[in-house]
Amino acid sequence: MESKQYSVLSDLYAYLMRKIDYEDWAEYLFAIFRKYAVKDDKIMEIGGGLGTIASHLNKYFPKIYLSDLSIEMLRKCNNDRLIKLCFDMRAIPIKKKFDIIYSTFDTINYLMSEEDLGKFFNGIYAISNKDTIVTLDASLERNSIKYGRFLNRKGKFNDISFEQKSRYDKNERIHYNSFEILLPDGKVINEIHAQKIYEFDKYFDIIDKCGLYVVDCFDAFSFEKATDQSIRAQFVIKKKR
Repeated sequence: MESKQYSVLSDLYAYLMRKIDYEDWAEYLFAIFRKYAVKDDKIMEIGGGLGTIASHLNKYFPKIYLSDLSIEMLRKCNNDRLIKLCFDMRAIPIKKKFDIIYSTFDTINYLMSEEDLGKFFNGIYAISNKDTIVTLDASLERNSIKYGRFLNRKGKFNDISFEQKSRYDKNERIHYNSFEILLPDGKVINEIHAQKIYEFDKYFDIIDKCGLYVVDCFDAFSFEKATDQSIRAQFVIKKKR
């Protein structure tokens, strides 16, 4: 049986990501916010899932909007201080303007076409004011080529068994992660996650066409300039004046 993304997998997500240092990641984002943000009253995370990053940032910012496409992920977020919103990032339904908008863990790569990227950045434009900063990270091709094979794994958590298979299609520039999940009742669930690995320069082109510009682009988790040979690129974006 096939399920939609992050429905059944939401039960395993925290376990699968247990080696990620979310606190360190949040501190890196906080340093970026302090470097570029003029105000920080209204903050939103796009594709925030379980709210782990937002929960770490909560100590600095008491009011954070946490958004995700998966209602199952949001329901499993146990931080009641976060304001949770469920929507598709290609059609942001909010009228409010935000001071800081951020997205992590290559959420942007789940947008599978240039048209979808344009819809997302047009939505970001609509909820940005002249001083808003937008940060997001993108997984680049070197990440898929170098590290994709490490995601071939099997395991068990809370009586749920799983097998993950990772494959990068270099011609289509799509990275697939397939999960076969065996539930305690014997039911087998399959989830397939696909991410588009865009050329580095493509982001700059589409951001520019949507009335935004890249203030800085770092080799992620540093303040060194990113290149097309980076593993992951951290973008800092603002609205054109």
